Amino acid sequence: MRFDLHFMAILLAGAFLGGCAVPANNPNSSRALKDIARLNSTQQQQDQRIDQLLQQLQLLETRLDKQQAATDKLEQIAAEKGTTGWQKTESTTPTNPSTVPQGSPTELYLQAFADYAAGRYQPAIQGFNAFIDNYPGNDYAGNAQYWLGECYYALEDYQQAVVEFEKAATQYPESGKAPEALLKMVPALRRVNQFEQAREALQLLLRRYPDSPAAARAKAGS
Repeated sequence: MRFDLHFMAILLAGAFLGGCAVPANNPNSSRALKDIARLNSTQQQQDQRIDQLLQQLQLLETRLDKQQAATDKLEQIAAEKGTTGWQKTESTTPTNPSTVPQGSPTELYLQAFADYAAGRYQPAIQGFNAFIDNYPGNDYAGNAQYWLGECYYALEDYQQAVVEFEKAATQYPESGKAPEALLKMVPALRRVNQFEQAREALQLLLRRYPDSPAAARAKAGS
């Protein structure tokens, strides 16, 4: 869009300055240039707003990652002591799987993430799946896949959580969430009594991403 506007501006400016076809004081040409300038300004404002939203999202994800790590540690302690964890709840808001996603990729991701953060796991699952299906090459596709795993983990569907975490680690190995997915596979696998697979996931994390924060937490917790 910005390229088109700039290209149009250059063409119009050339026509106006050349003076061959359009008089310099033509009111229509003046209005056209003002419209182009206004559209450029609007596009720049939208780009700045998207950048701000993405920065806020990164901060929120970082904060949520820390909270999730603390929760996992408490669950591990509770399991070792033989006590039960707290009851997880979620919104029962019905969703329509056939709904076509509205808005930009950023808006779709933000809505799904907001649903997850608010404990509305089923709408979040639908949103993250829609994001991945429609924008598989987006920079946040790996993040969306990881949060799908977290949704199922929160719903205590640990087997499906393992499936989603494994996808995040194998299909998006360059994503910043890939090591986090391997780390979260460990407790999920243990929940379904797959202890050998949990050990293998942990070893893969340490071998593939030895300098990642996830590996550091794994070493500290071992």
